[in-house]
Amino acid sequence: MSHTFHIAKNKEILEKRFEIIKSIREFFWLQNFVEVETPLLIKHPGQEPNISAIETIFHNEKKQEFRGFLHTSPEYTMKKMLAAGFANIFFLGKTFRDEESFGGTHNTEFTMLEWYRTEETMFKLMDDVELLFKHILKNVNNSESKFQPSHLVGKNPNFKFLRISMNDLWKKIINVDLDNFLTQEKMFELCKEKKYNVKVDESYEELFYRIFLNEIEPKLKDMGGVIIYNYPAKMASLSKLSEENPNYAQRIEVYVDGLELANGFSELTNPVEQLERLKEEQKERQRQGKKVYEIDMDFIEAVGQMPKSAGIALGVDRLVQILTSCQNIDNVLTLPLSKLFLS
Repeated sequence: MSHTFHIAKNKEILEKRFEIIKSIREFFWLQNFVEVETPLLIKHPGQEPNISAIETIFHNEKKQEFRGFLHTSPEYTMKKMLAAGFANIFFLGKTFRDEESFGGTHNTEFTMLEWYRTEETMFKLMDDVELLFKHILKNVNNSESKFQPSHLVGKNPNFKFLRISMNDLWKKIINVDLDNFLTQEKMFELCKEKKYNVKVDESYEELFYRIFLNEIEPKLKDMGGVIIYNYPAKMASLSKLSEENPNYAQRIEVYVDGLELANGFSELTNPVEQLERLKEEQKERQRQGKKVYEIDMDFIEAVGQMPKSAGIALGVDRLVQILTSCQNIDNVLTLPLSKLFLS
């Protein structure tokens, strides 16, 4: 299939995509957010064990060689901006992740919406997500278009998200109290009891997702919009631990019709704890045989200077899939990598 044919075939969806992107910007402008730019080419990527950055080599006019990475998220730069005095900010642009599948819900190059609020927590982000959906549905939904929002979203003009803690979700779906399975050893025992073929050295997160991806996430498909909050502390990532129960972290994930859409935090502002977490992630990357990146110490310094903040990243391509009922991400992209590199 030629590039022109692919674009022409998906023209109506692409037109809707660009309306959605315009509507996203309008939503944040109406709330007096500042749209920011961050470098796409950076020196230090994040350490998340399940994310790999694309490495690139470039030269200056003196033919000096430099190695950098295409950013997997604007998070580090945006937090440096918060530390420098910026308040409510958003980024809407391209991000890149290596070792992704082509098609389905993945593309190596994808569009991310990321926003931060100062002096707020993850609960304000939940409000933002719901209001953003309502704003887009009100301004973009066209009854004449054959590409309508997915059935569970589209059925209700007053679409609301179910907000549920991770522990309550596990109780609801598989009758397991997570309070009893918050260590690697206990989660390993649970996986063995459930007949999963697990290894004793698997991380807590790997074991957790053995169960979550097989037994819980598939059930989310029939629950419409779901915001899951309070993840086990071992999966805190860049979030603060809960003040009410430090066994859990102030982290949220957003699902619509079973599709993971966004990931957010009440942000960690303790540089010592942040450094320790990144060192642990380095060890986990090494254990998995992945490239271990150098820690960005400017980021660690910024974490200690940040105000109380909450931030969230949302996959725009997946949002467009939801709002057009497209099963394949290729159909909502002008030119996906599968067309650029495989055809």
